[in-house]
Amino acid sequence: MCRPAVFKELEHRGATVALVPFSGRAGAGGRTDTIKLLRLEGGELVEVERWSSRDELCFALEAPIWDRYGTFVGHPRVVGAVIWSTEDRSVLIRGRRGDSSFEELAA
Repeated sequence: MCRPAVFKELEHRGATVALVPFSGRAGAGGRTDTIKLLRLEGGELVEVERWSSRDELCFALEAPIWDRYGTFVGHPRVVGAVIWSTEDRSVLIRGRRGDSSFEELAA
């Protein structure tokens, strides 16, 4: 599923943000947690949907993690989230790598 299709599906589901929590490190690999779809309502994010099923949208939402970290070989413990925003069509990876915080746009 390509990025434009992911954003279109998020909008179809009424979401403005998709949040994909993840963690991983060298020797242990990586994992994702329950994905949350959210929408902005009255200045606050409210949950639209959550799931952990393994479907095409789930794989597409997780893809920036595996594209960036692969199997986490050579990485200290990394904990964070991929944040998909339909508003500006951005995909942000935010979290902690070892003792340092980071924030980067997904390629």
